[in-house]
Amino acid sequence: MNPRAVFYFCIFIFCTACVPESNKVLTEINVSLDDPEVRNIIKHEVEQNLDSLKIYAESIDPTHRYLAAKAFASYQNVEALPILDSLLKDPLKRVAAMAAYSIGQIGKEESENTLIEAFKSRDTSSVDNIVNSNILEAIGKLGSRKMLDAMADVSTYRKTDTLLLLGQVRSFYQYSLRGIVSEKATQKAVEYINDADYPQQVRLMAAHYLARSNQVDVNNFKFQLTQALVKEEDVDIKMAIALSLRKTTDPEVQEILLEQLELQQDDRVKMNLIRALSSQDYINGAEKMINLLSDPSLPVASSAADFFIANGNKDDATVYRALAREDRPWLIKSKLYYAVFKNLPYYYTKTLSATRWELIQQVKKEENAYARASFIQALSNDPGAYAEVIKLMEDAEEPAVKTAIVQTLGNIINHPEFDLTFKTSSRYAKRTILTFLQEQLKESDAGITAEIGNILATKESRLIPLIDSTNFLDTAKMNLKLPRDVEGYHAIERAIANLKGVSDPVLTKLDANFTPDFALLEEFKDKPIVIVKTNKGIFNIELMPAEAPISTFNFLKLVKENYFDGVKIHRVVPNFVTQIGCNRGDGYGSLDYSITSEVGPLHYDGEAYVGMASAGLHTESSQWFVTHSPTPHLDGNYSIFGRVIEGMDVILKTEIGDEIQDIIIKQI
Repeated sequence: MNPRAVFYFCIFIFCTACVPESNKVLTEINVSLDDPEVRNIIKHEVEQNLDSLKIYAESIDPTHRYLAAKAFASYQNVEALPILDSLLKDPLKRVAAMAAYSIGQIGKEESENTLIEAFKSRDTSSVDNIVNSNILEAIGKLGSRKMLDAMADVSTYRKTDTLLLLGQVRSFYQYSLRGIVSEKATQKAVEYINDADYPQQVRLMAAHYLARSNQVDVNNFKFQLTQALVKEEDVDIKMAIALSLRKTTDPEVQEILLEQLELQQDDRVKMNLIRALSSQDYINGAEKMINLLSDPSLPVASSAADFFIANGNKDDATVYRALAREDRPWLIKSKLYYAVFKNLPYYYTKTLSATRWELIQQVKKEENAYARASFIQALSNDPGAYAEVIKLMEDAEEPAVKTAIVQTLGNIINHPEFDLTFKTSSRYAKRTILTFLQEQLKESDAGITAEIGNILATKESRLIPLIDSTNFLDTAKMNLKLPRDVEGYHAIERAIANLKGVSDPVLTKLDANFTPDFALLEEFKDKPIVIVKTNKGIFNIELMPAEAPISTFNFLKLVKENYFDGVKIHRVVPNFVTQIGCNRGDGYGSLDYSITSEVGPLHYDGEAYVGMASAGLHTESSQWFVTHSPTPHLDGNYSIFGRVIEGMDVILKTEIGDEIQDIIIKQI
């Protein structure tokens, strides 16, 4: 090479090496919480700075664009729609897909055309499918009935087009949550369920579409579904199919459900089979349910007790009472007593009085606060018990018991046989209850206030005609502290609106005031694992700081402060969730700050997800839960910040009142 050529070659290499980093085309998304710009975006999300997020949405760095789009999934501001519309055309598909998801979260009908125009329909094998999938799901959250029918008509998706199929059935599901269903969509869902060659995620969502919405009619497909139930091997899908069959009362279907219950080994499937049988003929299922009341699995036994609550009759009420007297766990006994009162008419005065006395004695001798609360709630269907329930407040100390007393009075006052029970003294009974509730409001107790607000927010409440002023509610509202008491605050706002004849009240919005401590990253790895020790055993959670940094940092902060040590598990809904973190023990406990919601784009498509409990957007604080099974109705509403990776069997055997003894951060 001659000297001149060497000179120009060296100049070329030097100039290429000196091209500024900002001029290079970036094509990878890398969410590193060590990156100062990533931290800035998170802070802007917390502070809901629209203008700053818009700047990052126009960044040359796709990570910044992605995170800006993701922020709008929780910061659901309609002013962000033009920004997201632009990001729908982003050359990086993950960014465009995130934009589509966030548009769905904002949920404005006028976005339907924008989403349709962004849908790439030319080639179902295209790399655009991640975008198309999110577009379809987003349309389910905001689209028209006409669009649902159009999507249900699509027959060109192949069994290998997993993302497109998943987007389609998620759209069906989201439509159903809005009360919009289609016979064509139902037929398509049944087709997917019955063909095991379709992807598991698709079949699972199709089954939940059929199971979740009361508007979906399965009667035309009941035998196809029973056939699918019998041959299905996937537990998650089998659970959902079983639940879908609660919508039919065909005797042949009931026979198959009973056969499956006899054969089934998985407790979660058993529970859903029992739920399905609760809508079937009572006589054919009752004997089996009596036997299951003694099942070694408490959740299964509890589901059997629920059968008698949902499907019992007055002729067997004395049988339920006899079963409740037997040596059983308090949860089962309390549900059986509930079934007695629910099924006995008001004119069975002697039996009602005797059972009421029996139950009150059970309340007085019970040492477990959660058991006392449960026995008190069993009186919810006994209007004649109101005076005894009020009297129980004299000795009540624990928040769970006090809240249960007020909640029970709310159920009593709204009982359909309340006026028939008291006849000419009905007004006196109502006035006594109202006076008691007004006195309780003076305590400024978060749980009591929330329950009273809920009672008076009911349009049909018999107490409304007795109230001529909202002054006592205004005072109660002023005595609450935000954001800690947000549930009570909103309940009182709804009650005030109800008394004033306002059907759609505007509730006070919270501004999340928790800023994540990024210094925690210096102590813990990218995916820290926490070890949760309970009185039932140990389970491990892998946290997800990159997906939900605010929730993760808040959780780690509380763990470091030993906040959860000694806290009771206050809520267990079999086959749904175990909920933890209430410092009161009744579900109304919170802290003096709230954190920002982080509701996208993960899905509750399996068991073991760890999510933040919430009373609405940006109201999360200290309470969290673990799912027992797929719960897609939580998608887009509750932040996911971790997953149980070991010890799920411990979660499934937890009971209300179990205790968190310690939580340790493993990776340091």
